[in-house]
Amino acid sequence: MVKERSLIKNTAIVGAGTFLSRITGLLREILVSSMFGASWVTDVFFVAYTIPNLLRRLFAEGALSTSVVPVFSQYSEKSHQESRKFIYSVFTGLTLVVSVVCIIGIAFSPWIVKMVGIGFRSEPEKIQMATHMTRIMFPFLLIISWSALVMGILNTIHIFSWSAIAPVFFNAGTILTLLLFKAFAGPYSLAIGVLIGGIGQFVIQLYPFYKKGYALRFFKRFWSDPGFREVIRLMLPVTLALAVGQLNTLVDRIIASTCQEGAVSALYYADRLLELPLGIFGIALSTAILPSLSQLVFKNNPQEWNYTFTQGIRLVLFIMIPITSYLAIFRNEAIRLIYERGMFDANATQMTAQSLLFYVPGLVFFSMNHIITKAFYSLKDTVTPVRISVIMVGVNVILDLLLVRYFSFSGLALATSLVAVLNCICLFYFLKRKHTFYKKDRTIYSWLVKIVILNLLFIGFCWGILHLVQNLQSKASLLAFFGISLVVFCLIYILLSQSMGLKEGKSIWSFIRRNLGGKG
Repeated sequence: MVKERSLIKNTAIVGAGTFLSRITGLLREILVSSMFGASWVTDVFFVAYTIPNLLRRLFAEGALSTSVVPVFSQYSEKSHQESRKFIYSVFTGLTLVVSVVCIIGIAFSPWIVKMVGIGFRSEPEKIQMATHMTRIMFPFLLIISWSALVMGILNTIHIFSWSAIAPVFFNAGTILTLLLFKAFAGPYSLAIGVLIGGIGQFVIQLYPFYKKGYALRFFKRFWSDPGFREVIRLMLPVTLALAVGQLNTLVDRIIASTCQEGAVSALYYADRLLELPLGIFGIALSTAILPSLSQLVFKNNPQEWNYTFTQGIRLVLFIMIPITSYLAIFRNEAIRLIYERGMFDANATQMTAQSLLFYVPGLVFFSMNHIITKAFYSLKDTVTPVRISVIMVGVNVILDLLLVRYFSFSGLALATSLVAVLNCICLFYFLKRKHTFYKKDRTIYSWLVKIVILNLLFIGFCWGILHLVQNLQSKASLLAFFGISLVVFCLIYILLSQSMGLKEGKSIWSFIRRNLGGKG
C-alpha cells in the first residue's frame, strides 16, 4: 500500500514551493496594505483585478494547465518533433483566442467594472479608475496563459521546481513595481505591478523549457493537430467546473461593494491570510495524492485506493483542525503583525479580523473538498463535482443575501464557510453512492473522538496564553511570539497525538527527524 510517509513527503515537497509563493504573496499584500490601507483605492483595484484574475484561474492556470498535461504525456512518448509541433499548435491557438478575449475585455471595461463593482455606479471617480486599471491588466491574461502552457509542459516531463517558484517572481515583480512606480503612478502602480509580475512568472520558466529543446512558435495549421483539439475538448468541462467555483467569489465581491467602505478589502485580506495554510497543506496534499489515486484506479485496486484516500482525509483533518483553532484565537494578533502599518489602521485590522473569524471554520472543509474532488477526478468523474458546485452557487447567493443583513460584510465570509460544509457533505454522499472504490472507514469515529479531545486540549492551551499575547504592542514582540509559538505548539500537538496513539503524529515526527538529520 501507499505508505503514509510517502504521502507526507510528497505533500512537503509541493507545500515548500507553495510556502515560498504564499510568503512572498503576503509580503506583497503587506506592502499594498501599508501604502493604500483598506480604502476605496484598494476596493477599486480589487474590483478591477476581479475579471482578469478570474479568467486567469479559468483558462490559464486552471483548465489549460490541467488539460495540457495528459495530452502532452502521450506526445512525450513519441518523437521530439511531434512534441514540438503539439506545443506550437497549442501556443498558436491559445494566443489567438486569449488575444481576442483581451481585446474584448479592454473595449468593454467600463461595463465590466459597473457589473462587478455595482456599488460604484454612483461614484464616477471610482468607475473611471477601475476602468483604467482593468484595461492595464487585461494583457496579463495572455502572458499568464503562456506561463501556464510552459508550466504544463515542464510538469509533464517531471520538472516541478521552476514552476513551483515561478509565482515568487510574480510577487517580486509586483513588489518592485510598487516601490519604483508608486511615487509617480500612484494607485495605477498596482495594476502595472500585476502586468510586470506576470512577465516575471512567465520568463523564469523559459530557461528549463528551452534547455529541453522546446520553443514557442506560431504554426499555421494549428487546428489540424489532433492534440490541440483534444486539449480544447478537455478544457471545456474543466473550465465549467472552475467557473462555477469562481462565481461564488464574484457574487461575494459584488455584494461586498454595497457594504461599508473597506469591506471588499477586508474580505480580500482575510481570504489571502486563509490561503496561506490552505495552499501549504490542503491544496498541496490534494496535489500530491492525485497521481497515487489515479494510478490505483488504472491498476483496479479499490482497497489500496480507499486506504490512500482515507489517509489523505485523516491527514488533512489532523493538520487543519489545530490550524483553524490557532487562527481563530490569535486572528487579531496575526493581522496586526502582517497588515497593520501605514494606511492600514486599527479599524482595518478589526474589519479584517472579523472577516477571518467567519472564514476559518470553513478551512477544514475547503481542504477536504480539494481532496474529495481529486478523488472524483481520479475516477474520471468530472461531472458530479460540477453539478454539486452549481447547486452550491445558488445556496451561496441565498446565504449571502440572508447573512449580510445580520452580520454585514462578515456574513459573506460566514456564508462561504457554510457552503464549504454543505459541499463537503454532498461530495462525500455522492462519492459513496456512485463509486464502489470508496468504502466508509469504520474506524474513523474512534479516531475522530481522539482528534476532538486532542484539539480541546490544544484550544485550552492557546486560550490560556491569549491574554499575555494581547498585551504585546511592538511588531518585534508579535513576530517573536508567532515564531516561537508555532514551533512550540506544533511540538506539543505532535507529542500529545503520539501519546494518544494517533499514527499521523508519529509519521510527521519521523519525517521531521529524518530531515533534520536524525533517525526516523
